[in-house]
Amino acid sequence: MLYIERREKILEMLRKSGNVKVSDLVDIFHVDATTIRRDLKALADNEKVKTVYGGAYYINEMSQWPIEDNPDVKRTINIEKKQIVAQKAAKEIKDGDTIILNNGVTAELILDYLPEMKSLNLITQSLIIAQKAVEKQFIDVYLPGGKYRKKSGMFYGDFAIDAIKKFRASKIFLGILGVSIHDGVTHPAIEEVPVMQALLEISHKKYLIADTTKYGKAFLGKIAGLSEFDTLIADEDLPEIYYKYAEEHGIRII
Repeated sequence: MLYIERREKILEMLRKSGNVKVSDLVDIFHVDATTIRRDLKALADNEKVKTVYGGAYYINEMSQWPIEDNPDVKRTINIEKKQIVAQKAAKEIKDGDTIILNNGVTAELILDYLPEMKSLNLITQSLIIAQKAVEKQFIDVYLPGGKYRKKSGMFYGDFAIDAIKKFRASKIFLGILGVSIHDGVTHPAIEEVPVMQALLEISHKKYLIADTTKYGKAFLGKIAGLSEFDTLIADEDLPEIYYKYAEEHGIRII
């Protein structure tokens, strides 16, 4: 096989799976590791490919805007994965904590898996989460407010940011729509990004909650780098490259 053909096949694999390992490519193409590393370097010079130790990953184009205007539809998409993430996150919440749940179905689902506690403080910018949380007697709900965005059900704006700065939280569970090693944690609604950044700033421990359909996607507004989080909570299909990244940056994966 000519090297041009081999590199085209490697690029096709990267586009489909998001990442490749040198060891796997050696077995597939029956060439040595030096040759594969040379192929990956050539692809990185000319394509949206980033080489890392032991392999490479594909840098996605800007993702399409996700469904925002139909909450009922959002609650049915990948629901099993979201439930897995929510259950794991709920186990990290302890009696007496002050937590932040920013917005989204996964964050909302966490409330379903919370055990009975003596007390829990909840800060949220989501009207839906606030309405659901007040039904639990042990939760004190704080809604900093701001301008209400109907499509997402979230409050945003300068008023919201000023109010958020008055709080401190032990843990934030940030639900997001896009996460990648190259682009970090991103969001399509640029007006909501400063609010999420403010919520991160007041939090001691930072948890990223996202099912694996959100990984490898990038949107217009960058919230933070992936390395800024203490813990990633995902379902069982998380690509191996994120485990490697987490190990290198001291990040827990649950």
